[in-house]
Amino acid sequence: MERSSSASSASCDPVESDDWISKLPDNVLLVILSRLSTEEAVRTGLVSKRWEHLWKHMSHLALDIRKKVIINSKDTRDVSNQVATLMTKIINNHRGHLESCVIDHYSNWMLNTWIQSLTGLKQTKHLTLRHRIDMSNYEPIDLPPNSFSYPGLTSLSLLSYYLRSSDSFSNCQNLKTLKLSCMNAIDVGVFNRILASCPALEVLAINICCSQKNGRLKIENKRLNLLKVSVGREFGGIQVSSPILHFLAIEDFFPCWRDEFVLASTRLQFNRNPWLPRKFYPHISYNISQEENCIGHEEFVVNSCVELLGGWPIASLSVSVDLKNPTEVERLRQVLLVWTRHMVELEILFKNNDAPREEGESSPKRIDLFSNAGFRVDKVWMHNFSGSEEEFALASRLIKEGTVVKKMMIKTTSFSARKKLEIEAAVAKLRALVTKRQWQLTIECF
Repeated sequence: MERSSSASSASCDPVESDDWISKLPDNVLLVILSRLSTEEAVRTGLVSKRWEHLWKHMSHLALDIRKKVIINSKDTRDVSNQVATLMTKIINNHRGHLESCVIDHYSNWMLNTWIQSLTGLKQTKHLTLRHRIDMSNYEPIDLPPNSFSYPGLTSLSLLSYYLRSSDSFSNCQNLKTLKLSCMNAIDVGVFNRILASCPALEVLAINICCSQKNGRLKIENKRLNLLKVSVGREFGGIQVSSPILHFLAIEDFFPCWRDEFVLASTRLQFNRNPWLPRKFYPHISYNISQEENCIGHEEFVVNSCVELLGGWPIASLSVSVDLKNPTEVERLRQVLLVWTRHMVELEILFKNNDAPREEGESSPKRIDLFSNAGFRVDKVWMHNFSGSEEEFALASRLIKEGTVVKKMMIKTTSFSARKKLEIEAAVAKLRALVTKRQWQLTIECF
């Protein structure tokens, strides 16, 4: 009887109802909120007084007007204006500074208010504004002068705006990353003045067009490391001047521009013509070398490649690499792992930097660059091929793994007659590796 009474008493004990989550420190709760959408995070303010103002200290906001408009599609304009007002309220109620903010919107009704609040009051470092519009209603927009001149703004991304002038970009001295996607302007001078107002740019990705054909696009930035460029036919050409440019992606380059593309960059080298007609697929040139003041580390480049690809197959890639430098080999391996689709041409310029190595570090004997089973390339061009152990190992792996499909072109004309004989002997060994299944593949010297 005593046992029964004890068990009955235990079953009637009140359940522990303490809210242990709300007792966590603010920095931990903010980490939890960061896993939610901005809309969900704002709703947590209704849970209790403890949560009422917590979301207002989040470092990232993402406001997407499309979600509400799609759900309430009966009166799109009215709903869009209501949601825009709600988004403005969220921005104004936020406390402190913002690390980043992304806004997707339809109407430009509140755009100037958002920009002024996000840059002037919230001191946002990374700002993304995307105008989700019907291209048939693509009308010019007037942004206030110096809209993006806030010194703390280091990254700016704009989508689908038609700019009358460059006044909103005046004095963007500290802007390091600029992405202009599906952007239009009255004339090329607007874009030239924008780029001239951003002297600290390290990353530039532009997909732009103009209403009038009246000049050449000029990209002259001394600190530029990465450049992706896609422009319309109305541009009279492109002039690029950047002494430390390490990564160049060219999209939609029209054959008529072959003599209208001027590139001045001592760091970036390629021997093939990157803008031969290739069905307007992009070309990428990449310098594997890394210096202290360069962005070109593996994670940055890989992420950039993924973003630049955007679902498009790459027509050609040019790289220069020292195969005796383990760091450069690893960096090239990381970059090539990005590609899982077919490539038309891969150009490899072998170099010998004689880079200093740490004690006990040796050159890589096994060149394991192409472990990506999905990577295939029609033609491989090899410049400065000396027949060294590392270069031969790379070329043989390209053949054995079926990475190169149609042609492997090896340049020997830059060497002496005696050295050419040694290289040709190495080429003969490479030809012997070709199997009957690789009936399309030929290996030639040029």
